Amino acid sequence: MGGGIAGLSAAFELTRTPDLRAKHRVTVYQMGWRLGGKCASGRDERGRNVEHGLHIWFGYYENAFRLLREVYKEWKPPHGQKIICAEQAVQPQRFTPIGNGGDGEPKVYELSFPTNDELPGTGSADLSVWSSLVRILELFASCFEMQIQSDQHLAHLEPQFSVEVLQRFLAVDWNTEADPVRFQTPMRVSQYLRTVIGWGKCIEEDRVWSHFDQIQGIAGALRHSARAVLDIEFSRTGTGEVLAQTLDIVSALANGLIVDLLFAERQIDDLDRLDFRQWLVIHGAREDSVSRSPALFALYDTMFQYPDGQRGRASYGAGTALQVVLRMLGTYQGALAWELYAGMGDVLIAPLFRVLQHRGVRFHFFHKLTNIDLSADHRSIERLHFDQQVKLSIDPADYEPVELRDGLLTWGAAPDWDVIEHGRELKAAGTDLESHWCRQRVGSVCRELGQDFDDVVLAIPLGAFKKLNSAEGPCNQLFEINQRFRTMAEKLPLVPSISVQVWSKRTLSQLGWTAPKPAMVCTPQPLGVWADMSQLLGRFESEAKSLHYICDVMDTQLYRNPATQADVPEHATRLGKSLAVYWFQEKAATLWPAAVLARGGFDWDVLYSPGNEKGQERLAGQVVRANVNPSDCCIATAAGTTAFRLGTDESGFEHLFLCGSWIRSGLNTECIEAAVMSGMQAARAISGEERPVPGETFLHMQHQTYGPCEIARSTVLAILAQIGL
Repeated sequence: MGGGIAGLSAAFELTRTPDLRAKHRVTVYQMGWRLGGKCASGRDERGRNVEHGLHIWFGYYENAFRLLREVYKEWKPPHGQKIICAEQAVQPQRFTPIGNGGDGEPKVYELSFPTNDELPGTGSADLSVWSSLVRILELFASCFEMQIQSDQHLAHLEPQFSVEVLQRFLAVDWNTEADPVRFQTPMRVSQYLRTVIGWGKCIEEDRVWSHFDQIQGIAGALRHSARAVLDIEFSRTGTGEVLAQTLDIVSALANGLIVDLLFAERQIDDLDRLDFRQWLVIHGAREDSVSRSPALFALYDTMFQYPDGQRGRASYGAGTALQVVLRMLGTYQGALAWELYAGMGDVLIAPLFRVLQHRGVRFHFFHKLTNIDLSADHRSIERLHFDQQVKLSIDPADYEPVELRDGLLTWGAAPDWDVIEHGRELKAAGTDLESHWCRQRVGSVCRELGQDFDDVVLAIPLGAFKKLNSAEGPCNQLFEINQRFRTMAEKLPLVPSISVQVWSKRTLSQLGWTAPKPAMVCTPQPLGVWADMSQLLGRFESEAKSLHYICDVMDTQLYRNPATQADVPEHATRLGKSLAVYWFQEKAATLWPAAVLARGGFDWDVLYSPGNEKGQERLAGQVVRANVNPSDCCIATAAGTTAFRLGTDESGFEHLFLCGSWIRSGLNTECIEAAVMSGMQAARAISGEERPVPGETFLHMQHQTYGPCEIARSTVLAILAQIGL
């Protein structure tokens, strides 16, 4: 139930081999006319790609990249298809600057992460915790050095250390003949950091516990370096302040990882009781560093960690945030960030749909889940009820939701009204079959256990069944019987968002941006995430010279309104447009200084609009999307909520498996990687195959590390077994 990327991943895994296909017959039920969920995209009547928002893949998405590679390996593209391999579908995004979020100076901190020769999705990711930390330290040291080298004034202010300072932390118990880096006198901060990193590389990953003194020395050395750059003239320059704040945070992160994870072996659920910023302060970071750091703002902005879209309620569970930082910065392959070269629906969902079709997976579109019935003893799923939204004028088996347009197999941004009975009337009425507030139905469908299905994968978004008001929902019976299931749905907060797609008559440089093509966070609010996506421009948009995706969380609780309030989408769109108008008029100049009129104010004529409207009315030629559909809202991993998540086989009911970025997947944060992982886990639970999911045990210490007592015990048992005792 649900054809988002989580459900599709489950279907892909359940049909991965001929033996599995012989064992499983898979059917996907989907509301509306297309697949993909938050990853859905489609071409509108003007041929433009329209989607829910910006999709940047990160280089640690091992499972998502693996899925992408396997899909393209198996897919037989139609003649004329432009993108025919994974390397064409997604490519490295090397320039990822961070803004200051406001009007201060500098407005942009330029940041380019180094690339490497590794390829995500090939099973070669190094998921060791200590090496991930060392790699993060190396990244920061490289960034520090780059900023110092580009700013002579800052270089002049860089603090220096004597050798004795570093020896106090590192030289006590080390064999000096094996020193990885020769001490130099005096040492600049960058040299000091490189020396500490050299020591860190000497630590054996599988015997971290035996290097207690050395690791404590490394943590102490990092904390000393952070204190040395705070509260001095170096930290009173714009860039110097950011470097000092970031070093303060990095050193606290390292200390917390060492104390809480490597030695105390605390669990992520336990750490997630605190917000990440609180946890950093506990482990030595200054409060003003965590409250003002652009690096931390970038993390929260990237992962949309603002319940109800309210920035004043920012909250990210410390354990999950630490896990994401280590994976994102410490295990990425190829590049930190990757960008798509077509819409998400074109790049992944349409090819995946074709592969699943070829494997025999069946799809029932226009089916909206309305109720799940339990058996009389309340132990099992017994029936599924769906609203049939429309009736097709053709055989449903002949319904074709994708077509080749502009060299890409793509979905429509609206259904094919010509094959729907009374389609023209529904189109004229503005019917949106993906809307929570759409009441369109032509009948109902019931499916029964044992007759129509054996097992169910609940892969619809949490917002689609979470109880948001007094109205009945599809999972009400489950809530009444199972307190854990009800509590999970209650406790996980939703995050509405806004997305704006802007077609401009000017190139990026003509708008006044002088740096490389960016994917950027912490731009001025209320639209704090921006990427130039001009690579998506097609022949239908030849008059546009650049394309921009701008998005952010959206402070609203409209998603809670009952489905009977049909005017909610219109209200949400007005709110979204008012936020967009404000951003263009008051904030866009930060990024696009050449788009400002001589008399002041935003030059609306830089926007491409085929209707040639005047002033802010040209916004009508763009796409402004208020993602307030409950199913479109993201899930925040707020402090204290991870413990309520359930695993795929923990629904509490027989024949019901859970699937989505909202479950306990091991990577409990909203992203395509978590969704794919959940699909793999659901398929594994159903098939019984022992198939590991890369990353699911990362930082979950009960799965991957052993302290000295456990090692001693297992060694003694092995010896006793050998001598027959």
